[in-house]
Amino acid sequence: MEHKPRPGWHGIPPSRDRFVAPESLPQPTEDVHWTTEKAPPVWADLTYPGDVAQTVKGFAMAWTRELVQVQWVEYSMARTAWVRANVVRRRKLEDRRPDRDG
Repeated sequence: MEHKPRPGWHGIPPSRDRFVAPESLPQPTEDVHWTTEKAPPVWADLTYPGDVAQTVKGFAMAWTRELVQVQWVEYSMARTAWVRANVVRRRKLEDRRPDRDG
């Protein structure tokens, strides 16, 4: 029986000790809206040490008028950071079809 290659990652995941956290602002103490339903999907432009910028695909877990707590996956772990609202933008999730996508 011949096996066709499957899309996606194969092999050992990268080491978690290589993770360097992006710059994160302090968590606000007032007027924070925490998600209680589905978290809105977002793109966030994070800044890492050395002024290295990276756009990540994540979710807005909480927000104020000025800040958003973004959650994303990096090195196989969920990560969070508080960032300015002006570096976050909404993204659209593709509709999933249970009969096709499982």
